[in-house]
Amino acid sequence: MEGRVPPRALVVLRVQRGAPGPGEADIRQALQADRAALALPPADGIIYRLAGPYPIEVEGRALDEYVAWEV
Repeated sequence: MEGRVPPRALVVLRVQRGAPGPGEADIRQALQADRAALALPPADGIIYRLAGPYPIEVEGRALDEYVAWEV
């Protein structure tokens, strides 16, 4: 297992274009939910990075997309 990176959470969060980005609590909750989906134990004090906003359109809706991942 040398050199293997342990599994970590990664999430995509979307808000209406121009709206404030996701808050820290929302990001942490989404990361915890992804950890659960990956069958990873809950983590205290998740350290994460956030990228975005990236403007996208989904079914005619203008959105800003953010990506958050554990480090």
